[in-house]
Amino acid sequence: MSTETKTVAQYKTQEGATVTIAEQTSYIDIDIPTEHFISCNGCGETHTEDWGFDMWHDEFSDGPQPNFDSTGQHALPAARTWAQTHAETCRALPTT
Repeated sequence: MSTETKTVAQYKTQEGATVTIAEQTSYIDIDIPTEHFISCNGCGETHTEDWGFDMWHDEFSDGPQPNFDSTGQHALPAARTWAQTHAETCRALPTT
């Protein structure tokens, strides 16, 4: 599994912690991003917005995956909403 992540956005909480949205893969044999992973370095809460990748489609079907948001553009608004809402309400201090 690729451990490379690309930070898409960060939100600051009132206590100075950071809520980060990153693109990452959630599959061992896939090297492309398949989800937005959101994490808070204050309270440690995480959230995932899946892009609809279907591992079995590539194994048993031909052609592009019908429900895969290959750039994450359709999942990003939900990820941003979750991250911003969490940043507005989280009161945990950032961990070092």
